[in-house]
Amino acid sequence: MGKESVDLGRGDGPAEALPCKDRFAFSQAMRRSRPVDREDAIAQLCRGRRVLDLGCVRHDASCSVSDPLWLHRRIRDVAARVLGVDYLAGEVEKLRAQGYDMICGDVTRPLPITEVFDVVVAGDLVEHLGNLEAFFANCHRLLADGGILLISTPNPFFAGEFHYVAWKRSFLVNPEHTCWIDPLLLARLAGRWGFEMAWARYCSRSWRLPDLLCDSAGHEYDILLSRWNHDSAPRKVLRKAISMAGRALYPLFCFLTGAGTALVRHSDYLACLRKTAPGGPPAA
Repeated sequence: MGKESVDLGRGDGPAEALPCKDRFAFSQAMRRSRPVDREDAIAQLCRGRRVLDLGCVRHDASCSVSDPLWLHRRIRDVAARVLGVDYLAGEVEKLRAQGYDMICGDVTRPLPITEVFDVVVAGDLVEHLGNLEAFFANCHRLLADGGILLISTPNPFFAGEFHYVAWKRSFLVNPEHTCWIDPLLLARLAGRWGFEMAWARYCSRSWRLPDLLCDSAGHEYDILLSRWNHDSAPRKVLRKAISMAGRALYPLFCFLTGAGTALVRHSDYLACLRKTAPGGPPAA
């Protein structure tokens, strides 16, 4: 693992859950926790286990296999067994033809799966969904008792997001996203569906505001494809100059304005939820 790696154990032990009923204690625990590399942390917790990877396709089949950080491949390399699920039928078929074990399915509807798993992974998925209750019901049914659910999702309190909106006077939101969920609310929501939050850590790899200061209607950064529209050599030179200046000055600005705390420093977080209620989710 890289230098950001943290020993996370197995995630299914008897350790005390985060205190989601006490927002001050919860916030303190989040501030004190060390950030993790998302892919390394998930791979560590999937090693040697039966894994269900929900939302496993990264945009499309071509983008997935060409991305060195593609999470599903990292999981497949270490898991005893991994099954992927995604609603993009055509892309699933292309990846199946390349040897990946995947099925097409909608995670907000009952999935046609009968086996159970030790780990369910939902990497950058929940912010795309419109029915979280159905998602948690699927996860609960398909997890073995004591299994863990790993969720990564954007941090709605990320300072870079706020400063972009304030300075650029425009929203910066993935067009496929439907919601924001902060760590405390995720813990409380999960508790309604037979889970408890074992831990949550911020992800060490964040997008950087200085790199997007040139974003505009005439020179837009495509969030889905991670590329600049209407690009040119002069614009690349200008972007690099502004980005370098911004990277030098922005951290100081954050420090002087109180935006340096860990709670707003990272754009994403990873949460480990333990299945606590056996069988079906508890009645409301």
